[in-house]
Amino acid sequence: MQISMICCPFKTSYGNYASALIAAIEKKTGSEVKWVASNCGCGDAMETRRDFQTQKCDYFEMVVPGEYRSAVAWKRSFREVTRNSIFYIRAKRYASRSRNSEVVHFQQILNAYGSTVVFHWLRQPSDAIRIVTVHELDRDQVEVPEKNQLYNLADGIIVHCEDMKRRLIDLKVQEDKVHVVLHGVSVPEALPNVRRDAIVFYAGHKPMSGKGMQNLFKAMSMVLERLGEHTPTLKIHGHYGEITPEEGKKLAEANGIANKIVWLNQLSINEIVNLYQQSLMLILPFTGSFAGLPASLAAANRLPIICTQKAGLPDHLADSPVWIDPENSEQLADRILELLRDEQRRQEVAIRQLNRAKSHLRWEVIAEQTVNIYEQGIARKTQPSSSQMQPEETTVV
Repeated sequence: MQISMICCPFKTSYGNYASALIAAIEKKTGSEVKWVASNCGCGDAMETRRDFQTQKCDYFEMVVPGEYRSAVAWKRSFREVTRNSIFYIRAKRYASRSRNSEVVHFQQILNAYGSTVVFHWLRQPSDAIRIVTVHELDRDQVEVPEKNQLYNLADGIIVHCEDMKRRLIDLKVQEDKVHVVLHGVSVPEALPNVRRDAIVFYAGHKPMSGKGMQNLFKAMSMVLERLGEHTPTLKIHGHYGEITPEEGKKLAEANGIANKIVWLNQLSINEIVNLYQQSLMLILPFTGSFAGLPASLAAANRLPIICTQKAGLPDHLADSPVWIDPENSEQLADRILELLRDEQRRQEVAIRQLNRAKSHLRWEVIAEQTVNIYEQGIARKTQPSSSQMQPEETTVV
Protein backbone atom coordinates (compact mmCIF):
# COMPACT_ATOMS: atom_id res chain seq x y z
CA MET A 1 0.00 0.00 0.00
CA GLN A 2 1.52 3.33 -1.11
CA ILE A 3 0.72 5.96 1.52
CA SER A 4 1.52 9.67 1.80
CA MET A 5 1.04 11.67 5.01
CA ILE A 6 0.62 15.45 4.80
CA CYS A 7 1.53 16.93 8.16
CA CYS A 8 3.73 19.23 10.26
CA PRO A 9 7.42 18.19 10.11
CA PHE A 10 8.69 20.10 13.15
CA LYS A 11 9.24 19.09 16.78
CA THR A 12 5.80 20.22 17.86
CA SER A 13 3.15 18.01 19.43
CA TYR A 14 1.72 17.47 15.93
CA GLY A 15 5.10 16.65 14.43
CA ASN A 16 5.69 14.06 17.13
CA TYR A 17 2.19 12.64 16.60
CA ALA A 18 2.80 12.28 12.86
CA SER A 19 6.23 10.69 13.36
CA ALA A 20 4.91 8.08 15.78
CA LEU A 21 1.87 7.29 13.64
CA ILE A 22 3.95 6.95 10.47
CA ALA A 23 6.40 4.59 12.20
CA ALA A 24 3.53 2.43 13.48
CA ILE A 25 1.83 2.34 10.07
CA GLU A 26 5.10 1.38 8.38
CA LYS A 27 5.53 -1.45 10.86
CA LYS A 28 1.94 -2.57 10.30
CA THR A 29 1.99 -2.46 6.49
CA GLY A 30 5.64 -3.19 5.77
CA SER A 31 5.67 -0.21 3.38
CA GLU A 32 7.38 3.15 3.64
CA VAL A 33 5.09 6.16 4.19
CA LYS A 34 5.97 9.33 2.27
CA TRP A 35 5.92 12.46 4.47
CA VAL A 36 4.81 15.59 2.59
CA ALA A 37 5.32 18.84 4.50
CA SER A 38 5.87 22.59 4.48
CA ASN A 39 6.33 25.47 6.88
CA CYS A 40 3.03 26.01 8.69
CA GLY A 41 3.09 29.61 9.92
CA CYS A 42 2.16 28.80 13.53
CA GLY A 43 4.97 30.94 14.97
CA ASP A 44 6.03 28.14 17.32
CA ALA A 45 9.72 28.33 18.20
CA MET A 46 10.26 24.89 16.68
CA GLU A 47 8.84 26.09 13.36
CA THR A 48 10.63 29.45 13.45
CA ARG A 49 13.97 27.69 13.99
CA ARG A 50 13.04 24.96 11.48
CA ASP A 51 13.70 22.35 14.16
CA PHE A 52 12.65 19.26 12.21
CA GLN A 53 11.14 16.13 13.70
CA THR A 54 12.36 14.40 10.56
CA GLN A 55 14.65 15.27 7.68
CA LYS A 56 13.10 12.46 5.68
CA CYS A 57 10.23 14.36 4.10
CA ASP A 58 9.25 16.03 0.83
CA TYR A 59 9.40 19.57 2.17
CA PHE A 60 8.77 22.96 0.57
CA GLU A 61 8.73 26.56 1.80
CA MET A 62 5.93 28.99 1.01
CA VAL A 63 4.55 32.21 2.46
CA VAL A 64 1.82 31.68 5.08
CA PRO A 65 -0.61 34.60 5.52
CA GLY A 66 -1.87 34.93 9.08
CA GLU A 67 -5.44 35.37 10.31
CA TYR A 68 -5.08 39.13 10.91
CA ARG A 69 -8.12 41.09 9.74
CA SER A 70 -7.94 44.80 9.00
CA ALA A 71 -10.65 47.15 10.28
CA VAL A 72 -10.74 48.66 6.77
CA ALA A 73 -13.23 46.75 4.60
CA TRP A 74 -11.33 46.83 1.29
CA LYS A 75 -8.07 45.84 2.95
CA ARG A 76 -9.81 43.00 4.75
CA SER A 77 -11.39 41.79 1.51
CA PHE A 78 -8.11 42.02 -0.41
CA ARG A 79 -6.26 40.11 2.28
CA GLU A 80 -8.87 37.34 2.36
CA VAL A 81 -8.74 36.91 -1.43
CA THR A 82 -4.93 36.82 -1.34
CA ARG A 83 -4.89 34.39 1.57
CA ASN A 84 -7.37 32.09 -0.16
CA SER A 85 -5.33 32.15 -3.38
CA ILE A 86 -2.09 31.28 -1.57
CA PHE A 87 -3.78 28.42 0.28
CA TYR A 88 -5.16 27.15 -3.04
CA ILE A 89 -1.63 27.02 -4.49
CA ARG A 90 -0.40 25.26 -1.36
CA ALA A 91 -3.17 22.65 -1.67
CA LYS A 92 -2.15 22.06 -5.28
CA ARG A 93 1.44 21.48 -4.18
CA TYR A 94 0.37 19.00 -1.52
CA ALA A 95 -1.71 17.15 -4.14
CA SER A 96 1.12 17.16 -6.67
CA ARG A 97 3.71 15.80 -4.24
CA SER A 98 1.46 12.93 -3.17
CA ARG A 99 -0.16 12.16 -6.54
CA ASN A 100 1.35 8.67 -6.97
CA SER A 101 0.05 7.35 -3.65
CA GLU A 102 -2.83 4.94 -3.19
CA VAL A 103 -3.76 6.59 0.12
CA VAL A 104 -3.15 10.22 1.12
CA HIS A 105 -3.73 11.14 4.77
CA PHE A 106 -3.95 14.85 5.67
CA GLN A 107 -3.42 15.90 9.30
CA GLN A 108 -5.56 19.03 9.66
CA ILE A 109 -4.34 21.46 12.30
CA LEU A 110 -4.13 25.22 11.61
CA ASN A 111 -2.71 27.77 9.15
CA ALA A 112 -0.98 25.98 6.25
CA TYR A 113 -2.62 22.74 7.41
CA GLY A 114 -5.97 24.35 8.22
CA SER A 115 -9.46 23.86 6.83
CA THR A 116 -9.08 26.25 3.88
CA VAL A 117 -6.12 24.26 2.56
CA VAL A 118 -7.85 20.94 3.28
CA PHE A 119 -11.00 21.94 1.39
CA HIS A 120 -8.98 23.18 -1.60
CA TRP A 121 -7.03 19.91 -1.49
CA LEU A 122 -10.21 17.81 -1.43
CA ARG A 123 -11.43 19.60 -4.56
CA GLN A 124 -8.35 18.51 -6.52
CA PRO A 125 -8.90 15.59 -8.92
CA SER A 126 -7.41 12.43 -7.45
CA ASP A 127 -7.59 8.67 -7.76
CA ALA A 128 -6.19 8.21 -4.25
CA ILE A 129 -8.11 7.36 -1.11
CA ARG A 130 -8.12 10.63 0.84
CA ILE A 131 -8.33 10.62 4.63
CA VAL A 132 -8.39 13.69 6.88
CA THR A 133 -7.62 13.67 10.60
CA VAL A 134 -9.28 16.73 12.12
CA HIS A 135 -7.25 17.67 15.20
CA GLU A 136 -9.13 20.93 15.73
CA LEU A 137 -11.56 23.26 13.99
CA ASP A 138 -10.27 26.67 12.91
CA ARG A 139 -11.93 30.05 12.62
CA ASP A 140 -12.55 29.81 8.87
CA GLN A 141 -14.76 26.74 9.12
CA VAL A 142 -16.48 27.78 12.34
CA GLU A 143 -17.53 31.15 10.89
CA VAL A 144 -18.90 29.56 7.69
CA PRO A 145 -20.37 26.22 8.89
CA GLU A 146 -21.64 25.14 5.46
CA LYS A 147 -18.02 24.83 4.28
CA ASN A 148 -17.68 21.72 6.40
CA GLN A 149 -19.82 19.71 3.98
CA LEU A 150 -16.71 19.62 1.79
CA TYR A 151 -15.37 16.94 4.16
CA ASN A 152 -17.83 14.63 2.37
CA LEU A 153 -15.46 14.65 -0.60
CA ALA A 154 -12.99 12.69 1.55
CA ASP A 155 -13.08 8.92 1.83
CA GLY A 156 -12.81 9.06 5.59
CA ILE A 157 -12.54 11.54 8.45
CA ILE A 158 -10.68 10.69 11.67
CA VAL A 159 -11.28 12.51 14.96
CA HIS A 160 -9.97 11.81 18.45
CA CYS A 161 -13.19 11.87 20.48
CA GLU A 162 -16.94 11.41 20.28
CA ASP A 163 -17.58 15.11 20.94
CA MET A 164 -15.75 16.08 17.75
CA LYS A 165 -17.55 13.35 15.82
CA ARG A 166 -20.94 14.68 16.93
CA ARG A 167 -19.87 18.20 16.07
CA LEU A 168 -18.92 17.24 12.52
CA ILE A 169 -22.13 15.31 12.05
CA ASP A 170 -24.07 18.37 13.18
CA LEU A 171 -22.17 20.27 10.46
CA LYS A 172 -23.60 17.86 7.86
CA VAL A 173 -20.59 15.57 7.50
CA GLN A 174 -21.73 12.05 6.62
CA GLU A 175 -21.80 9.98 9.78
CA ASP A 176 -20.52 6.79 8.16
CA LYS A 177 -17.34 8.61 7.10
CA VAL A 178 -16.41 9.88 10.58
CA HIS A 179 -14.26 7.55 12.72
CA VAL A 180 -12.99 7.99 16.28
CA VAL A 181 -9.34 6.97 16.65
CA LEU A 182 -7.66 7.90 19.93
CA HIS A 183 -4.36 9.72 20.40
CA GLY A 184 -1.65 7.07 20.53
CA VAL A 185 1.24 6.62 22.92
CA SER A 186 4.37 4.53 23.39
CA VAL A 187 4.12 2.39 26.52
CA PRO A 188 7.51 1.84 28.24
CA GLU A 189 8.45 -1.74 28.98
CA ALA A 190 9.65 -0.66 32.43
CA LEU A 191 9.73 2.54 34.45
CA PRO A 192 12.73 3.90 36.38
CA ASN A 193 12.59 3.53 40.13
CA VAL A 194 12.65 7.24 41.03
CA ARG A 195 11.07 9.41 43.68
CA ARG A 196 7.88 11.16 42.56
CA ASP A 197 7.59 14.62 44.05
CA ALA A 198 5.55 17.12 42.02
CA ILE A 199 2.09 17.90 40.68
CA VAL A 200 1.90 18.53 36.92
CA PHE A 201 -0.48 20.70 34.91
CA TYR A 202 -0.62 20.55 31.11
CA ALA A 203 -1.57 23.96 29.65
CA GLY A 204 -1.82 23.00 25.97
CA HIS A 205 -1.38 25.54 23.18
CA LYS A 206 -3.46 28.34 24.74
CA PRO A 207 -2.96 28.21 28.52
CA MET A 208 -5.65 30.74 29.46
CA SER A 209 -8.40 29.24 27.30
CA GLY A 210 -10.37 26.13 28.26
CA LYS A 211 -7.63 24.55 30.40
CA GLY A 212 -9.09 25.34 33.84
CA MET A 213 -6.02 27.20 35.07
CA GLN A 214 -8.09 29.58 37.20
CA ASN A 215 -9.83 26.66 38.89
CA LEU A 216 -6.54 24.83 39.48
CA PHE A 217 -4.82 27.85 41.01
CA LYS A 218 -7.72 28.37 43.42
CA ALA A 219 -7.53 24.71 44.39
CA MET A 220 -3.76 24.87 44.90
CA SER A 221 -4.26 27.89 47.13
CA MET A 222 -6.56 25.74 49.31
CA VAL A 223 -4.03 22.91 49.33
CA LEU A 224 -1.32 25.36 50.39
CA GLU A 225 -3.49 26.58 53.28
CA ARG A 226 -3.82 23.01 54.58
CA LEU A 227 -0.33 21.64 53.90
CA GLY A 228 1.82 24.76 54.17
CA GLU A 229 5.47 24.13 53.37
CA HIS A 230 4.71 20.47 52.63
CA THR A 231 2.70 21.43 49.54
CA PRO A 232 4.28 19.84 46.44
CA THR A 233 5.52 22.08 43.65
CA LEU A 234 3.15 22.60 40.73
CA LYS A 235 5.02 22.19 37.44
CA ILE A 236 3.40 23.66 34.33
CA HIS A 237 4.18 22.76 30.74
CA GLY A 238 2.45 22.97 27.37
CA HIS A 239 2.98 23.65 23.70
CA TYR A 240 2.40 27.40 23.93
CA GLY A 241 6.06 28.37 23.48
CA GLU A 242 9.13 29.07 25.57
CA ILE A 243 7.94 32.28 27.27
CA THR A 244 5.95 32.10 30.50
CA PRO A 245 2.52 33.71 29.95
CA GLU A 246 2.18 36.98 31.89
CA GLU A 247 -1.50 36.31 32.58
CA GLY A 248 -0.55 33.02 34.20
CA LYS A 249 2.10 34.60 36.42
CA LYS A 250 -0.33 37.29 37.56
CA LEU A 251 -3.00 34.69 38.31
CA ALA A 252 -0.53 32.69 40.41
CA GLU A 253 0.43 35.80 42.38
CA ALA A 254 -3.23 36.70 42.93
CA ASN A 255 -3.84 33.24 44.42
CA GLY A 256 -0.71 33.36 46.59
CA ILE A 257 0.94 30.32 45.02
CA ALA A 258 3.62 31.92 42.81
CA ASN A 259 6.44 30.49 44.95
CA LYS A 260 4.99 26.99 44.54
CA ILE A 261 4.99 27.01 40.74
CA VAL A 262 7.73 26.08 38.27
CA TRP A 263 6.95 27.17 34.71
CA LEU A 264 8.58 24.60 32.43
CA ASN A 265 6.80 25.95 29.35
CA GLN A 266 7.44 24.04 26.11
CA LEU A 267 9.05 20.62 26.48
CA SER A 268 9.96 17.92 24.00
CA ILE A 269 8.04 14.66 24.19
CA ASN A 270 11.04 12.93 25.81
CA GLU A 271 11.20 15.68 28.43
CA ILE A 272 7.47 15.29 29.10
CA VAL A 273 7.89 11.56 29.58
CA ASN A 274 10.75 12.12 32.05
CA LEU A 275 8.65 14.69 33.92
CA TYR A 276 5.64 12.38 34.15
CA GLN A 277 7.76 9.49 35.40
CA GLN A 278 8.97 11.66 38.30
CA SER A 279 5.66 13.26 39.31
CA LEU A 280 2.89 12.44 41.76
CA MET A 281 -0.16 13.32 39.66
CA LEU A 282 -1.36 15.16 36.57
CA ILE A 283 -4.19 17.69 36.80
CA LEU A 284 -6.36 18.26 33.72
CA PRO A 285 -9.28 20.50 34.78
CA PHE A 286 -10.13 21.22 31.13
CA THR A 287 -13.43 22.81 30.17
CA GLY A 288 -12.70 22.71 26.41
CA SER A 289 -9.88 22.09 23.92
CA PHE A 290 -8.36 18.57 23.70
CA ALA A 291 -6.24 16.69 26.23
CA GLY A 292 -5.61 13.33 24.58
CA LEU A 293 -1.83 13.88 24.39
CA PRO A 294 -1.11 14.41 28.11
CA ALA A 295 -3.75 11.86 29.13
CA SER A 296 -2.18 9.16 26.98
CA LEU A 297 1.36 9.98 28.11
CA ALA A 298 0.36 9.99 31.77
CA ALA A 299 -1.54 6.71 31.47
CA ALA A 300 1.41 5.00 29.78
CA ASN A 301 3.82 6.26 32.46
CA ARG A 302 1.68 5.38 35.49
CA LEU A 303 0.99 8.97 36.47
CA PRO A 304 -2.41 9.27 38.22
CA ILE A 305 -4.74 11.80 36.61
CA ILE A 306 -7.37 14.05 38.15
CA CYS A 307 -9.53 15.46 35.37
CA THR A 308 -12.89 16.60 34.08
CA GLN A 309 -15.05 14.58 31.71
CA LYS A 310 -14.23 17.01 28.90
CA ALA A 311 -11.65 17.46 26.14
CA GLY A 312 -11.73 13.84 24.95
CA LEU A 313 -10.67 12.56 28.38
CA PRO A 314 -13.49 10.00 28.84
CA ASP A 315 -12.69 8.57 25.37
CA HIS A 316 -9.03 8.07 26.24
CA LEU A 317 -9.21 7.12 29.91
CA ALA A 318 -12.61 5.37 30.28
CA ASP A 319 -13.17 4.82 34.02
CA SER A 320 -9.50 4.86 35.05
CA PRO A 321 -8.81 8.43 36.34
CA VAL A 322 -10.20 10.48 39.25
CA TRP A 323 -13.04 12.60 37.92
CA ILE A 324 -13.91 16.14 38.99
CA ASP A 325 -16.62 18.60 38.00
CA PRO A 326 -15.55 21.57 35.86
CA GLU A 327 -14.80 24.80 37.75
CA ASN A 328 -15.25 23.27 41.21
CA SER A 329 -12.09 24.35 43.00
CA GLU A 330 -13.11 22.94 46.40
CA GLN A 331 -13.69 19.49 44.93
CA LEU A 332 -10.42 19.63 43.02
CA ALA A 333 -8.52 20.58 46.19
CA ASP A 334 -10.13 17.65 48.03
CA ARG A 335 -9.17 15.18 45.29
CA ILE A 336 -5.57 16.45 45.24
CA LEU A 337 -5.29 16.07 49.01
CA GLU A 338 -6.83 12.59 48.93
CA LEU A 339 -4.26 11.35 46.42
CA LEU A 340 -1.37 13.06 48.19
CA ARG A 341 -2.28 11.33 51.45
CA ASP A 342 -2.98 7.88 50.00
CA GLU A 343 -0.13 6.26 48.09
CA GLN A 344 -2.06 3.03 47.62
CA ARG A 345 -4.90 4.91 45.92
CA ARG A 346 -2.41 6.65 43.64
CA GLN A 347 -1.01 3.28 42.64
CA GLU A 348 -4.47 1.84 41.99
CA VAL A 349 -5.39 4.75 39.72
CA ALA A 350 -2.03 4.55 37.94
CA ILE A 351 -2.38 0.81 37.25
CA ARG A 352 -5.92 1.25 35.89
CA GLN A 353 -4.65 3.93 33.55
CA LEU A 354 -1.67 1.82 32.45
CA ASN A 355 -3.96 -1.08 31.59
CA ARG A 356 -6.11 1.31 29.55
CA ALA A 357 -3.05 2.56 27.68
CA LYS A 358 -1.91 -0.97 26.87
CA SER A 359 -5.30 -2.07 25.57
CA HIS A 360 -6.48 1.05 23.72
CA LEU A 361 -3.76 3.69 23.30
CA ARG A 362 -0.62 1.94 22.05
CA TRP A 363 0.52 3.14 18.63
CA GLU A 364 0.21 -0.43 17.34
CA VAL A 365 -3.53 -0.30 18.13
CA ILE A 366 -3.90 3.15 16.58
CA ALA A 367 -2.06 2.09 13.42
CA GLU A 368 -4.28 -0.98 13.00
CA GLN A 369 -7.44 1.14 13.31
CA THR A 370 -6.04 3.73 10.89
CA VAL A 371 -5.09 1.16 8.26
CA ASN A 372 -8.56 -0.37 8.60
CA ILE A 373 -10.02 3.03 7.71
CA TYR A 374 -7.74 3.18 4.67
CA GLU A 375 -9.03 -0.22 3.60
CA GLN A 376 -12.63 0.84 4.16
CA GLY A 377 -11.97 3.85 1.95
CA ILE A 378 -10.60 1.59 -0.77
CA ALA A 379 -13.66 -0.66 -0.52
CA ARG A 380 -15.97 2.37 -0.65
CA LYS A 381 -14.21 3.67 -3.75
CA THR A 382 -14.41 0.38 -5.61
CA GLN A 383 -18.07 -0.10 -4.64
CA PRO A 384 -19.55 3.42 -4.42
CA SER A 385 -22.94 3.71 -2.76
CA SER A 386 -25.77 5.89 -3.98
CA SER A 387 -25.55 7.91 -0.76
CA GLN A 388 -22.01 9.09 -1.44
CA MET A 389 -21.69 12.79 -2.06
CA GLN A 390 -20.47 13.66 -5.54
CA PRO A 391 -18.24 16.69 -6.21
CA GLU A 392 -20.85 18.39 -8.39
CA GLU A 393 -23.30 18.45 -5.48
CA THR A 394 -20.96 20.65 -3.47
CA THR A 395 -21.80 24.31 -3.97
CA VAL A 396 -19.80 25.88 -1.13
CA VAL A 397 -17.00 28.20 -2.29
